[in-house]
Amino acid sequence: MFIPILSRLKGLLVPSMLALAVLPVSLSLALTTPSSNPPDRSPANLDNPILLAQKSRTRRIRFAPGRNYTIVKDAVIRGTRDIYLLGAQKGQTMTVKIESVESNAVFDLMAPPNQTGQSRTIKQEAVSWNSKLPETGDYQIVVGSTRGNATYRLKVVIQ
Repeated sequence: MFIPILSRLKGLLVPSMLALAVLPVSLSLALTTPSSNPPDRSPANLDNPILLAQKSRTRRIRFAPGRNYTIVKDAVIRGTRDIYLLGAQKGQTMTVKIESVESNAVFDLMAPPNQTGQSRTIKQEAVSWNSKLPETGDYQIVVGSTRGNATYRLKVVIQ
């Protein structure tokens, strides 16, 4: 299914954008059918508009039965964030590590919200972190990119 779409896109996208179109992430892709005559692709007259977008996503991390860790492999597009929620208890030790091919993926770690709904940042723009947890609740691991798009591998351990 991607081959016919990609062949239509080939003339409209630069090679780096073409790679973006096939990333294993949730993309919204809108195309119009090309006419038999090649369209005028000047900025003022785009007959075939292309919209590529990814929204920030929030997902809950769950460990497999009998495991105290999980590994998430995914990608984030520049300007968006993947937010992972993880319930943990005060006094447990959490280890978070992120790796990316271009060393451009980082995470922020947020403590559970207090009574007024405010979360405080525990660690910012990190690639690894390990410590005892100060409170019980849902911690947020917010993954983003320091530059460009980032394909990452996130490992989270609770002991």
